[in-house]
Amino acid sequence: MINQIAFVLCLITFIICSFTCLFSCAILLCVIHHLYHHRLQQKERIIIIHCINIYSLVSAYIAIVALFNIQTVLGTLYGYNFNSSWCTSLGYLAPILIGGIYWAFVNQAFFRLCRVVYPSIRWLQSYQLYIILPFIELMLNCILMSLVLFVHEVVYLPKDYYCFVPFTNVYSMLWLVFNGYGNQIGVLSFIYIRITSFLRHQTNIQTRIVKQRQERDFLIIRRILLVVGVLISLGIPAMGFLMMAFITHEEHPLTFPIFWFFISISMISICLSTIIFTPQLKKIVVKIIQHNRVIPANGSLIASIQTRK
Repeated sequence: MINQIAFVLCLITFIICSFTCLFSCAILLCVIHHLYHHRLQQKERIIIIHCINIYSLVSAYIAIVALFNIQTVLGTLYGYNFNSSWCTSLGYLAPILIGGIYWAFVNQAFFRLCRVVYPSIRWLQSYQLYIILPFIELMLNCILMSLVLFVHEVVYLPKDYYCFVPFTNVYSMLWLVFNGYGNQIGVLSFIYIRITSFLRHQTNIQTRIVKQRQERDFLIIRRILLVVGVLISLGIPAMGFLMMAFITHEEHPLTFPIFWFFISISMISICLSTIIFTPQLKKIVVKIIQHNRVIPANGSLIASIQTRK
């Protein structure tokens, strides 16, 4: 019974991941097209760069999660063995990418921090900085996550048919959680506290326009924290399984199927919330939808005119 539930969960997760990957790739292409074919102000350019960073990382990460789950499905059905050097590399790459996704939210919050607290430091608001930052963060993640690779904690899981750190290796898993979520949450919390403190202690000399801009930036950071909070809450089941593994020294058969299922939900949540909470991106998406609606209408109108003639 448990094996059947695990199989169904993996199949559902694969479907969700496939849809999310296609959706994020489509949004990514639209955003890149918009960036290169429109003249944008520096603020809008930086926001678009943040969106490109998020959707590119989500696309890569969710593709790996989809691959893990389809390997479980095929392994369960046909008994395939997917153990290889690529298997270990993907098991090492997955936590690096999820860490990069959360660093992308930190970059968004950092940009708002610089606009509110350090508006006179121009280089902190240059789009070149936010192009370089993701690569630096990925390199940092590679270095931090390499510990589990060097101690050979990324192993082939014969019951799941892919490589990853087992939940029974509690300390290694905690290391992944700390570097995949913990550092980023700490930096986000610091940014929120810093902006809150700055807004409370600033004088009333600020103009109305400046205050409105600061309030908008602060609202964006609150939304970022809300999204990150929802994503963290979706990881609570995984932490529960981690505690069970620490106590019993055994891994429940449904640990990874449930873990990846909630990961897939969190990734589709990132894709949708980024559109909803980013006015510039929302405008691009709405424009594309309206454009696709107008074309058939014009086509049918032309066809009707020709028919009348």
